[in-house]
This record gives sequence, structure tokens and C-alpha cells, in this order.
Amino acid sequence: MLSLRVKLTLYYLAILSAVLIFFGFAIYAYLSRSLLWTIDYSLATQAQAIVQRMVTEVGAEVGSAGHSVSPHEEHHSDQLLFAPQVVQVIDGRGRITDETLSRVAHSIPINLEKLNQLGNNQDLFETFRLESGEEFRVVARRSQDAEGSTYFVRLGQSLAPLQQARRRLLFILLITIPAALLLGSYGGLVLANQALRPVDRITRAAERIGTGDLSERVPLPTKMDELGRLAATFNNMIARLEAAFERQRQFTSDASHELRTPLAVLRGDIEIALRRDRTPEEYKRVLTSSLEEIIRLSRLVEDLLTLARADIGQAALRCEPVSLEDLCQQMVDYISPLVQQQEQKLIYQAPRSPIIINGDLQRLKQLLLNLLDNAIKYTDKGGIITLGLKTAGDEAVLTVADTGRGIAPEDLPHIFERFYRHSHSSSEKGVTGFGLGLAIVKWIVDSHGGKIEVSSEPGKGAIFTLRFPLLNS
Repeated sequence: MLSLRVKLTLYYLAILSAVLIFFGFAIYAYLSRSLLWTIDYSLATQAQAIVQRMVTEVGAEVGSAGHSVSPHEEHHSDQLLFAPQVVQVIDGRGRITDETLSRVAHSIPINLEKLNQLGNNQDLFETFRLESGEEFRVVARRSQDAEGSTYFVRLGQSLAPLQQARRRLLFILLITIPAALLLGSYGGLVLANQALRPVDRITRAAERIGTGDLSERVPLPTKMDELGRLAATFNNMIARLEAAFERQRQFTSDASHELRTPLAVLRGDIEIALRRDRTPEEYKRVLTSSLEEIIRLSRLVEDLLTLARADIGQAALRCEPVSLEDLCQQMVDYISPLVQQQEQKLIYQAPRSPIIINGDLQRLKQLLLNLLDNAIKYTDKGGIITLGLKTAGDEAVLTVADTGRGIAPEDLPHIFERFYRHSHSSSEKGVTGFGLGLAIVKWIVDSHGGKIEVSSEPGKGAIFTLRFPLLNS
């Protein structure tokens, strides 16, 4: 299995190879065509000049003794012209009537059929390969003399310089392209290493985290590019995992502690009862105490099971239209005996019109019971507990207020955490519970798409404000 570095390098090398080969081919083709075009232009221009000169020389014999055709008698100062190596005048029968002296002049064949297909003042370009392997570029131009006889002017230029330039260019390309690919592969590997170095750091950090060190973090680069954002996201994820594991450890520790106390009470009472025979009244007292502890354990296990199911998304709600007005009245009637027992006063501020929300009736009952029970526990005798219900815009607003001891500012951010109780609760007489009630309240509110807020001042009570979306709002 190839590593990501090697894959990136190979991809980079493949793209670079394609680009270099394409541009190498384009340069080779462009140079070849440009040089060939220059030679063709030079030959055609000089052929045209020779024909024009021969036409203007009225009364002079074409190819007279002692006269040879010269291609240098007319110049074009704006273009580069090469001196042709072959200059021939061919009559209509394909015979050479005049030519410059050249070692290859008679080696170039004459195709009279092609020449006769030319129109007047038209050029025919051909490339001939001689027996020596040398290539010649030839242009033939058709014209007529004063008597109307057809003749052809043919000029030729060796392509040996062009062939040599091509070979040199090909040699240069064959040397430079592999060298560029070699350097490119090295550069691609260096770039891949540089780009993947943060990934290596993340991998090593993940390996150390896998051994249980959740405090490990990935060093952030100076520039927050894509990999920098990846490292930051990875660190944030590990921080959340560390916090979650810490909460889990704390949760387990607290749960074990809370379970240990009632179990110890049960064990102690039963062991004492079994040491000797007891009267029926004593057995009844032990059984009553054991029943109370079992009830506490049952409540604790039920609350833990509720939160555990909520954590894994299995605590499904059975939502239906619920009248909050009727629900609040039921809970007031249900908890009033406990309020009277504590010599407190419960005030219910009912709304003027029915308020309907979409919710789980049993969970909403549990929510109200936890809030009212919490208010009763932290309110002294003679205190007042107020349950209010109203609407505000498209929301139902439920408030539970008390005139109790209040919540210290340092406790407010933590009151919805599991097993968390007020910092002075251990010294408060009559305060019992496991610290799960408000955590369950928060989960129920969030599950219904609502919001919960708390305001409190030590010694002046606390106000819990809950907001739920109205049905069909």
C-alpha cells in the first residue's frame, strides 16, 4: 500500500510529465513550422522576383549563352531572405534551360505533370530527399514569356540546417525534461512532506491519546490554513472528549457514593436486627427504615436510568397536546399537602386563557414535581412558593419562585450538573436528594425545544423561568 506522500508525489509527477511533454512537443512543432515557413517565404519571394524580372526583359532571350539567372537582383529589406542553392528555369517540355551551378541541381527530379497543373503565377512547394539523405525544399512557379510559351522557375534550399536545429532541440528536450521531472519529483516529495507534517503531528497526538492521555494537544501552526483549522478542530474535539470523560468519571464516582449510603443503611439495620430476637415493633421499625431506603434507591436508579437513556437518545418523548393550565392545577393539588406540612404557602397564578403546548405529559409532570419539590426543600417554614403561568408572544412562560435561601453566585453555573448540590447544602438540615432533579429538568426542557433560566440572590430565594413554544405557534 502506497503512502499518501508517495501518492501525492506520483500525482504531481504525472501532471508535471504531461505538462512538460505537451509543451516540449508544442515548442518542437512550432519551431519546425516556423523555420520551414521562413524558408518557403524566402524561396517564394525570390521566385516571384525572378519571374517578374524575366517578364520585364522584353526582347531578351531566356537562358541566352553567358547569362545565368541571379536571385539576388531584388531585395526585400523587411524580410530575411536566404540565398537559394538551386535556381532553375524549366521549359514546357520539362527541360532545364538555365540553372545555377550546384552539385545537387540535376539530382532533383522534375514532375512535369504536377508542374502543368499549376496556374500562372502559382507556387508549388515540395520536399525531396536526395540519395545522400539530405532533404531539399523546392518551390516552382509557372509563368509565360512574351511569345506565350510556358516556363517554370524553380528554386531549392537545403533543409540540413533545419534538420540540425530539430535534432539539437530534440536533444535539449530529451535532457531537460527528465532533469525537470527528477527535480520535480524531489520537490513534490518535499512539498508533500511539508504539507503532511501537521497530519503527522495529529497522528502522533492521536496515538498518545489512544493510550489514555486526553490532555494531549496538537501544536497549532502559525498560519491557520486548512491543516491549521484541522488541528484546531482536533484539539477542540479532544477537549470535549476530555470534558465528557471527566464528567463520566465524576458521574460514576458520585453515583457510587450515592448508592453506597442507602445500601450501608440497609445492611446495618438488617445486621443489627438479626443479631438477636426482636419484638414485632422493632422488626416493623427495621422494615419501615429499609423500605424508605429502598424507595430512595429506586428513585435514584430511575433518575440515573432516565439520564442514561437521554444521553444515548433512547428516552423518546410521547408528545401530544398538553394543557399547561390543567397540568399546573393538578400539580398544585398534588403537592399542597407537603407544602402545608412544611408550614409554607403555595400561590398559583393561573392564566386568563388555556395554554396548549406539544409535549410529553408524564415528563412535564416530572419537571414540575422536581421544581416544586426543590423549592420546598430550600424554603424555610413560613416561606412562599409561587407557580406562575402566562404567554409571551408565541411562547408559554412557566415560573417557579420561592422565598428560600437562594443560590450562591458561584453555584449558579453548575446547578444543572448531575449530582451537584449547593456549596452549603451539606450543612443545611432537612435537605435530601441526589442532585439529579435539576439535571432531569434541564433535559426535559431541552427535549421540548424550550429554554430555562435561573435568577437568584442569596437569602432572597430563586426564580426558575421556563419557556416552551406554543402549539401551532
